[in-house]
Amino acid sequence: MLDKLDGFTRAGPVGHRGLDLSPATPPEGRTRHRYGDGHFARLVMPRLPKEPGLYAWELDGVVVYVGQTQGPLAKRLGSMGYSTISTYNTFARQPGRKNGGQQTNCRINALTNEALTAGSTLVLWYRVTDADAAKRAEAEWMQRHGMPAWNRRLET
Repeated sequence: MLDKLDGFTRAGPVGHRGLDLSPATPPEGRTRHRYGDGHFARLVMPRLPKEPGLYAWELDGVVVYVGQTQGPLAKRLGSMGYSTISTYNTFARQPGRKNGGQQTNCRINALTNEALTAGSTLVLWYRVTDADAAKRAEAEWMQRHGMPAWNRRLET
């Protein structure tokens, strides 16, 4: 297991301030995307750096999700990312527009909610990279170790 996390720093466990939360009803004329119904958690993330990089979610000792961000790790994993799901995050894109929620944030938060509700332990790990190297580092990790259970595909 540690082999998969060589070069990563252990940030710490993921906590919460609420589980099994449902989003508010969407306004008239708006629908939810396929991950928008929840149930969600209000996550408390460990301290993370303000640099870009790679991150890994470890569930009961198994890496279940690996992602990358070209922005600050603290922002991607914090309240503007996975840790808090707003009602807007749950909205489907409207036809002909680029608006809409954050499907990946909703999906990973819901999986995290499910794991924490079941009493599992989630730990975040990270590796700081240059913004330009983040996608390449993610692809190299996947090529070496395979795709974790919570990943759907490699973002390109």
